[in-house]
Amino acid sequence: MNVEEGVLLSRFTTVGVGGPASAFSRPETLAELEEALAWAAAQELPVATIGLGSNLLVADEGFDGLVLKLVGALAIAEVDGERLVAGGGAANAVCLHRARAAGLGGFEFACAIPGTVGGGVWMNAGAYGSDWAAILERALVVDGKGAHWLDPADLGLGYRHSGLRHGQVVARAEFRLKPRPEDEIKAKVAELQALRKAAQPTNKRTFGSVFQNPEHELTAGRMLEACGLKAHRIGGAQISPRHANFIENADGARAADAVALMTEARRRAHEQFGVELRHEVQFLGRLELPPL
Repeated sequence: MNVEEGVLLSRFTTVGVGGPASAFSRPETLAELEEALAWAAAQELPVATIGLGSNLLVADEGFDGLVLKLVGALAIAEVDGERLVAGGGAANAVCLHRARAAGLGGFEFACAIPGTVGGGVWMNAGAYGSDWAAILERALVVDGKGAHWLDPADLGLGYRHSGLRHGQVVARAEFRLKPRPEDEIKAKVAELQALRKAAQPTNKRTFGSVFQNPEHELTAGRMLEACGLKAHRIGGAQISPRHANFIENADGARAADAVALMTEARRRAHEQFGVELRHEVQFLGRLELPPL
């Protein structure tokens, strides 16, 4: 097993923020993944998995543990009948391409989620009326006790949530899709991509949606816009002028800048609407939001 030290995690996040990992490994097979987890357990190191870094904020000080990035056989996507079988490190874009080429629909919504299959399982990723729970049959989860197939109920999938914790790695997932003409799939993807491009700052460095949508008539973005937070800036980070539920790396942002913006956004939303916003972005390292 190859372990690197001091790898800057900012290289692997879409927002371009974050310090080093004390240990970093790229397992290519299930055996290598199990070896890496056993090594971390022997070293008494916490474990975290990083995909395409699209829903991740890493502390400026980094992460004192082992960070895994699944590659090789753990990042392949294939079609088997009406099932899509993918490694946890497989990019959603690759999965969508495989499904479309096979004339299988149901994965189109993932064109708006620039991440990986494993990350999607981890947070039950979703967009435009669908999510992983709607199409996932089962996932192979590996931890220090071995590998286990879990279905959506076992995984505890809910709104932008699962019961998985650091140290549990999604090595593979199987999705049940439905036959659909390739032209219809292409048209649906084009429609969703146009909606995303029109509403979100797709040409900026962000970590995707900051907060979950609350149980309120306003979405998190509309709520923060009503609070006057569009383009509000702290340090090198700013709340997007296009969509208030996104934070952009405007100029050399630090994780601390993003956390400060999130703290202010939560404070204003609570003060004006009585709503406690919960963050959707995943934290890695010593990051937390102060209580309201």
